[in-house]
Amino acid sequence: MKDTLHLIAFKAPDRPDLCAEFLHQHELVLAELGIPLVVKADESWIHDPFCYVIVATHPTEGMVGGIRLQLDHNPERSLPLAASLSSLAPDIHAVLDQLRPFGNGEVCGLWSASRYANRGVTVLLSLAVTTIAPMVGANRLVCFVGHHTKRHPERNGFVAMTGIGDRGVFDYPTSEFRSVVMVNPDTILLPYADHDHRKAIYSLRLRPDQTREEQPARLQLEVRYDLIVAAGVIDLVAYRMISEERLRYTG
Repeated sequence: MKDTLHLIAFKAPDRPDLCAEFLHQHELVLAELGIPLVVKADESWIHDPFCYVIVATHPTEGMVGGIRLQLDHNPERSLPLAASLSSLAPDIHAVLDQLRPFGNGEVCGLWSASRYANRGVTVLLSLAVTTIAPMVGANRLVCFVGHHTKRHPERNGFVAMTGIGDRGVFDYPTSEFRSVVMVNPDTILLPYADHDHRKAIYSLRLRPDQTREEQPARLQLEVRYDLIVAAGVIDLVAYRMISEERLRYTG
């Protein structure tokens, strides 16, 4: 019998119960990594209507992973990326200012529980958050990830932001860790995404509520996606572009 996962997307203030569990489980993961004394978790996002959350739940293991998409809607309110890099790379603010008019958001807060390791949860969450980006107005995305995990955003169309730091790389949150700033320059057409990931993202954008057989790691999973986060799902222009690109890459 296949293992099953349920990926649920929602606007943060709409599900305080899931936000609370997200925070709790994320703190447990940080504690296991020895990071809690270095980075204090920011909990203000749970009340932010411009923050979208995706969680992965398992029928017996509970919540086993999560990720957030924070829209850059207010120049007075810094994205987590800017807050983290202000002292190391003051020019990050100018870079984000240039992206904001296009509709920009940050992918952040990615975690997966060790009790459900090696099942590819982070792969599924990274794909899902890229899926919902145009639905919520994020035509660009940025992220700040550990160097050893950058392959996940790369598959979904992210590239290193080479104009800052050491070609996008920083010693963060401490000198023992290497992290990289990345940008997805076009979340609709996904020109830098892997073929298989682009195909899956287009399928989920056209039908954001579906069940798929996935094998992101060693085991095959039955994944129920519940990614409808906006009443219109996606505007007609984006829909047409996605449909055309889907035919182009899958025909």
